[in-house]
Amino acid sequence: MDHPFSPIHYLRLLRRRWRLILIPTLIALLTAALLSFLTPVHYTAAATLLAPSPQLVWRWENKVSDVVDTRFDWRAEILPLLTTTNLSERGLAKVGDQLQHPLDAATLAGRTKARVGAGSLFTLQVRAASAGDAQLLANALAEALTEAAADYYSGDLAANQAALQETLAQFQVWDDALTAFRARSGMGLGMSGAAVVLNEEEVIALQSAVKQEMALANSRRAALQHALGRVQMVLDAGAAGEPLPRTLLNVPEINAIYALPYDEALQLPAGELLARLREIAATMQRDYALLSQQAIAAQQETSELTTEWENILRDRGVWLESVTAIQRREVELQMKRLIEGSRVRLIDPAPLPERPSQPNWPLNLGLALAGGLLFGFLLAVAAVYFGEDPL
Repeated sequence: MDHPFSPIHYLRLLRRRWRLILIPTLIALLTAALLSFLTPVHYTAAATLLAPSPQLVWRWENKVSDVVDTRFDWRAEILPLLTTTNLSERGLAKVGDQLQHPLDAATLAGRTKARVGAGSLFTLQVRAASAGDAQLLANALAEALTEAAADYYSGDLAANQAALQETLAQFQVWDDALTAFRARSGMGLGMSGAAVVLNEEEVIALQSAVKQEMALANSRRAALQHALGRVQMVLDAGAAGEPLPRTLLNVPEINAIYALPYDEALQLPAGELLARLREIAATMQRDYALLSQQAIAAQQETSELTTEWENILRDRGVWLESVTAIQRREVELQMKRLIEGSRVRLIDPAPLPERPSQPNWPLNLGLALAGGLLFGFLLAVAAVYFGEDPL
């Protein structure tokens, strides 16, 4: 420290410490070589894509127009999609069984990254265990990214298709219920085979058939009540000692159903006729009560069937309208994609990598050499500084 500083003299001192410089350098080189040897081989494939350019936006305020450059970079919205497992699953679905080394969506998302380029360009990079896998995955993810961007900005066709299938399944449930209802209770209700679309005419025909069935039942009961009234009038005349109005017995219900022909009623003695009419009246009263019970049961059953029919028609119509709306939405999405196009375009597909990206032997050895020399030089300087001066 007592001598003036001389670079030549200092270099001579460092040259005597060459072992301190050489040993760390050799250790660094051996460590780099060992780590490079143990590092799995990976290939990196890159595909170049183009995002939309920033656009000028017209803004009108208080009758004063000005042009505002938003300077919005569309890549800020598109690039985060690359690290999602959903996009990785899309890419793996496109590749299928072509990979030599299969991997899952989470691993693929971790091996995918993007680099922003000039203008609106960006590069999609994928690491894989083989050159062919890297090329396949990069191109598949680039194609999946264009579709995902189209779904994001123009509407998701896949989600619309899934909703359509689910709605069609619900519609089929009610359509099958309608068919089963027709097969189970299609007696005289104006129902034929299952129809694809039910219109108002069929519903009106159904209601008319129900009313007609009920009218026929009430007509039979009214005819029986009318015949019973005529028999009762003849019995009342006999009880009062008046001449029997035998002409009242000329009705089909009495003559045919209850086996009292009109000719026979005219020829029978009064006492015998009254006895026959009392038996017929008692039978007719029992039949009328039975018909009344049957009419009430038929009316209740018809009401239940009509309610069930209307419920099935209502629910089936709701699902049919939903299917129509989703189909119309799908056409709108397809037209929107056709008009707007994809906001992300594949400019340059990924080529087949010629050499591995990992391990990078020249880079690793170069960094190890530089680091070892620097560390050894610092050790030598420290040794000279804290050691004794031999001169």
